[in-house]
Amino acid sequence: MTGLFSLAFLLAAAGSGNQAVRLDGGEYRWWPIYVRQVPMQVNCRFEVLNGAQTVHAELVPQDQFRSFIRRRSYEKLVSTGDTKNGSFSQIVPQRGDYAVVIMNRKNAPVAIVSLSIETTLNPAGAGIARTLPPGRRLAVILVSFAIFFVSIGWSGHKLIQAMARGATPRVG
Repeated sequence: MTGLFSLAFLLAAAGSGNQAVRLDGGEYRWWPIYVRQVPMQVNCRFEVLNGAQTVHAELVPQDQFRSFIRRRSYEKLVSTGDTKNGSFSQIVPQRGDYAVVIMNRKNAPVAIVSLSIETTLNPAGAGIARTLPPGRRLAVILVSFAIFFVSIGWSGHKLIQAMARGATPRVG
């Protein structure tokens, strides 16, 4: 399987052009991406040439892709919605194997899809949105709430002390 990833990486690095694929309802195709150097940006664009708005694309880490194949729950780095024209541009966070997956919704009509996958090493920082990983994002939210509630509690405590002493707060 690693040889397949290396071959696909070479094809992707050589600048893969548009490809047309046929997807029956519930069917998917995938293209491996091996990231040896970070940051790497993966760009994927697709257009449904013939069919309905039932196709979407995802970028999935290889360990999660195994869960996808086994029809278990899995996490993806980025996903488009079901549409006729979709795209994503994602900075890959760490080295490793990834899969670009394009799929047609279950029980959907056949779709002929034009697909383009490109990779860019060391993309320019301007104009690229970056997000924190979900775990770190949760930590930032929890710390922010803690600071907020501590400051509200401290202010309330001082206000109650001032009211208990019968003092009026000074303005100015």
